[in-house]
Amino acid sequence: MACLPETGEEERETPERTEPPRSFGEGFVTGILAALVCVIALTAGGRIADWLVRGKNREQVPGAEVLTDGQTLDKLKEIQELIQSCYLEDVDSDMLSAYLFKGVAAGLDDDYARYYTEEEFKSVQESNQGAYHGIGVTLSQDMATGELSVLEVYEGSPADEAGMRAEDILRAVAGTPVEGIELSDVVSLIKENEDEFELVVYRPSEEQEVTLKLACGPVEKNTVESEMKEPGIGYIRIVEFDTITVDQFEAAVDDLIGQGAESLVIDLRDNPGGLLDSVCDILNYILPDGLLVYTEDRNGNREEFCSDDKHSVDCELAVLVNGNSASASEIFAGAVQDRGAGTIIGTQTYGKGVVQKTYLLSDGSAMKFTVEKYFTPNGTDINGEGITPDIIAGENQEVSGQEESSEMQDEPLEKALEVLREHGTENHIQGEAD
Repeated sequence: MACLPETGEEERETPERTEPPRSFGEGFVTGILAALVCVIALTAGGRIADWLVRGKNREQVPGAEVLTDGQTLDKLKEIQELIQSCYLEDVDSDMLSAYLFKGVAAGLDDDYARYYTEEEFKSVQESNQGAYHGIGVTLSQDMATGELSVLEVYEGSPADEAGMRAEDILRAVAGTPVEGIELSDVVSLIKENEDEFELVVYRPSEEQEVTLKLACGPVEKNTVESEMKEPGIGYIRIVEFDTITVDQFEAAVDDLIGQGAESLVIDLRDNPGGLLDSVCDILNYILPDGLLVYTEDRNGNREEFCSDDKHSVDCELAVLVNGNSASASEIFAGAVQDRGAGTIIGTQTYGKGVVQKTYLLSDGSAMKFTVEKYFTPNGTDINGEGITPDIIAGENQEVSGQEESSEMQDEPLEKALEVLREHGTENHIQGEAD
């Protein structure tokens, strides 16, 4: 067993995007002894690095031994014999194997635990990087109907250039109907096309099928948007914290400062999180040296993440958050708030104060589950509570569920601009007095 590098991955997936139903007992593995090697390796000691660094005498979690005790193995054997002798249909051994271990993840009673097959894990890795080879869309599968719909089309991607739109419903890939096919298999079907191929989609807005011609190519997700809102005030929206987000954010900051920005609005509303390393690298780029966040595992071992003195920006910050700002977004807001680096504006955040790590298993599959809690620099545990903004704004907008039709109706943004204008005026008056 090997572990991924120290990414401290934060959960950011919407459940319907890639995950099949997570119920225990929907499958078991043929050739159970070989597959159980992965489970034994997983439950016996966590990460090899943890075992070496933190000592060999870590307490084992009680209850996990049920995975390999005699009664479990006997029951699996009994079920295997029943299926082999009585089940009507042919058995997909790969699916049985996958669902056995997905059941283990579900049985942990951890909202963020996942088992990934090798193919699923490759897709997760690509998604976290933010740059990959494909057509440039986010697909969602309705687990009740199996219908595949387009959630997002990345600007400038092959799908965008071919005319694909959000809310399109995928019907066929290169002549193969996709009805009833698992999302991960559809993604593989798309990516195996080296040359131009056809996608058939149903477009609800036009009530007709549309055939698109396109080819897979390099895709880079745009996770950062930026602009100058007014003289001296720049605006940056971070969609999610992927690997590629760090470079995109740094480029946006440098560009806005080059245009004369003395204050920055950082918009984290509806940002579900991402990678711990990425948010810490971004904070390190704008804040001076100091503690950003720290984590503690079940044994009380503490790990600190700090900014250094290599780079920082001399800008006042206003950070926008809402109830969908979670995980890495809350790490960002917590660090800015506790260190007095800016003003947090909006509504109470989601309250995800735990960290997951992904463990690579011997066959290329992977298991992810919660391993640590994280705390803001002042030691606040925000799990289940969230971060309370310094200025509450936008409550009525969230309750109504209506999107802003114009910038003037965006109360949190207007409040942020007001705060930064006042800060700029105060600095100007103080400078004249000095």
